[in-house]
Amino acid sequence: MLRSLHRRPRGRALAPVLSRVTGGRVPAGAAEPASPGRAGPEEVWFREHLDAADQVMEFLAGGGLTLEGRAVADIGSGDGIIDLGLALRGRPRSLVGYDVNLTSTEHLLEQARRYAGVDALPPNLSFASSEPERLPAADASFDVLVTWSAFEHVRDPIGLLREMRRVMRPDGVLFLQLWPFYHSPKGSHLWDWFPEPFHHLQQSTEEVEAAMRASDRHPPEWTEYMLSEFKTLNRVTVDDLQASLRDAGFSVRRLELIPHRTHVPPGLDAFPLSVLGIAGVKLLAVPARPG
Repeated sequence: MLRSLHRRPRGRALAPVLSRVTGGRVPAGAAEPASPGRAGPEEVWFREHLDAADQVMEFLAGGGLTLEGRAVADIGSGDGIIDLGLALRGRPRSLVGYDVNLTSTEHLLEQARRYAGVDALPPNLSFASSEPERLPAADASFDVLVTWSAFEHVRDPIGLLREMRRVMRPDGVLFLQLWPFYHSPKGSHLWDWFPEPFHHLQQSTEEVEAAMRASDRHPPEWTEYMLSEFKTLNRVTVDDLQASLRDAGFSVRRLELIPHRTHVPPGLDAFPLSVLGIAGVKLLAVPARPG
């Protein structure tokens, strides 16, 4: 992710279904072969996601924190590439990646061998399946929780945050990155079909659906999957996220708002500029003190 992944038009929560619906290919540009001397789209995907681990660790370090020797959980592990980077570079005692779609260790190892020369997954790294708002872990199990580009897909943010608070130790910390917010320029996640900003705030769901199905940009299976994802995106704003964190028993201690410089088309005057202009967020949160 260092061209920062919050600038790359893909969300890691989509990664678990790449192989299933596209035969192991990265959808955008997958049919285009790599030019001589240039990495193909799958390798670019892998390297950017592997290096996103550095962004997580740098943000933690800015708060005086490290993963070394600590019990870590990633919520929304996707294809597991970021977790591989965290396990190798952050040296946690243990790291468990949770996702509603169990991460394929076989596919992860295949990519790690091909693109990073990693012959075996590190012993401190494991993956487990979870329910949408339920983690199969005991109370106070983890020192650090991480979630990257997954929270815009969560159906019940407060419910999941409460569960994350349950499995966090009293002196633990949460790193949360969300990109993109729904009302931001790329908030639909459908930039392969709609490169123009804010299209989803100007079109009805029916219009979006008709345009996608009429396009031959991607195989029908991927189009239908992305359409389903679009329809179920939450509409949380940065202020909604703060309220959800507070309700779940967290207090934000470090914050980076991710802006987006863009053209604002006519017809969006009813939306606050803070909603249109804040594309994402990175934050550190800790358990709130009673009272």
